Amino acid sequence: MSNQEFSLNTESPLSMSAMPEGGPAEPAPSAASSAAAPAPTAGQSCACPLAQVPANVWKDLLRRPFRKRHPVIFWGLILLLLAGVGVFGAALGSNGLMGGQRIALVSVSGPIMDPEPALEWIRKVERDPMIAGVLLRVDSPGGGAAASQEIYSAVRELARKKPVAVSMGSLAASGGLMVSMAGSRVFANASTVTGSIGVRMDIPQLQGLMGKIGVGQETITTAPYKDAGSYMRPLSTEQRDYFKKVLDDMHQQFVDIVADGRHMEHARAAALASGKIFTGREAVQLGLVDELGGQQTALAWLSEQCGVPAERKLVTRPKEGGWLPRSLKTMLGVDLSALGSLSSSSPVFLYQF
Repeated sequence: MSNQEFSLNTESPLSMSAMPEGGPAEPAPSAASSAAAPAPTAGQSCACPLAQVPANVWKDLLRRPFRKRHPVIFWGLILLLLAGVGVFGAALGSNGLMGGQRIALVSVSGPIMDPEPALEWIRKVERDPMIAGVLLRVDSPGGGAAASQEIYSAVRELARKKPVAVSMGSLAASGGLMVSMAGSRVFANASTVTGSIGVRMDIPQLQGLMGKIGVGQETITTAPYKDAGSYMRPLSTEQRDYFKKVLDDMHQQFVDIVADGRHMEHARAAALASGKIFTGREAVQLGLVDELGGQQTALAWLSEQCGVPAERKLVTRPKEGGWLPRSLKTMLGVDLSALGSLSSSSPVFLYQF
């Protein structure tokens, strides 16, 4: 190496005495760099990640509708809105707040085995101050003795507070007739089948079948009539007389209801309780029905009684049960609850045609 390479420039500012206490001084920015970088404003003191999004991307996002940018939120709000409108509308309809007082429809159709749905609706209608009258539509062959009496008692209590017009459909016999006796006025079509005042008891007899398949049953009781009506053995004479007395008492209860509901002498009601059926026209002549006419005729009478226009929509009971039971009942006239009651191995007492 030459001596020139090791020589020190005494004019250089690298001497220890010229160095600042905090270390080497930062190089001063050049004039060109100072002009290129403008001073940050107060709003730019902190860097925002959204500020890094290009302007053309922002324009594209803001141009898209809200439902595309946030589909889950959008459709969730729509569903909540529809549900709220439905609940509010149902509340208005059931309480009769739309258009003043209303007329409620109580329907008794098919075999009467489980009275609880009808009873619940009748109690609700009775408590509702916006329900001025009730149209009772009966299209039933009757059913269980106790179930028919329960609905009759509930309708009778309702008729003491609000007018009840009974409209018989194609069939209103036995227990269906009993329920109709609780109304304020009874209407029937000329060809309506009604009557069948009486009670019957069905006792399954399976001992022959059980013997063929080699199945038997032994029953031990502590009382002579505890096993009466068993499906494993025929009725004895004593058991038959025993059940006949029970049926006679139920029959008299039916006659009492007819006499009380139609305001007729007990002997006359007893004469009609032969189990025979009558057409609607015959029923008017016999005093079981007040007037011939369909549902609209009954509704017109009810409208006059309670002062509610007949054109106003009826308040109906909300649909209950699954799709299959409702479909079977509508298409085939099959009530699964009735089939379950009738399939019992115990004796069944029926006000049924």
